Amino acid sequence: MFLIDKQNIGSVIKKARKKAKLKQYQLAEMAGFTDKHLSRIENGKYLPKLEHFLILSAILHLELSDFGIIPDTKKFSDEKKSLIDKIILLDSEKLKLYENILNLVEETIAFNSKKNS
Repeated sequence: MFLIDKQNIGSVIKKARKKAKLKQYQLAEMAGFTDKHLSRIENGKYLPKLEHFLILSAILHLELSDFGIIPDTKKFSDEKKSLIDKIILLDSEKLKLYENILNLVEETIAFNSKKNS
């Protein structure tokens, strides 16, 4: 199941609007809806319709990665990109196994760090 964080979407839009030095009524007018509606989106009370989301994103030059929906893989090393690609292709059973393995590795590293301190 995919959960959408209305608060995060609203916060990103609000920050981008302020960075663009636009008032709510100005952005709302550009987007074709009321400033009251935009206020509710920015405050996380409403999830914007797809059409409004795309319009706001275009006006404010936002990308999905700005919302944390798709990671900006340009910042990742080749090793991280490779691991992400592998994880994406895993079925749920193997994903749980990989998660358990990573947790055990992290616990081992933490244990060894404490032991050597």
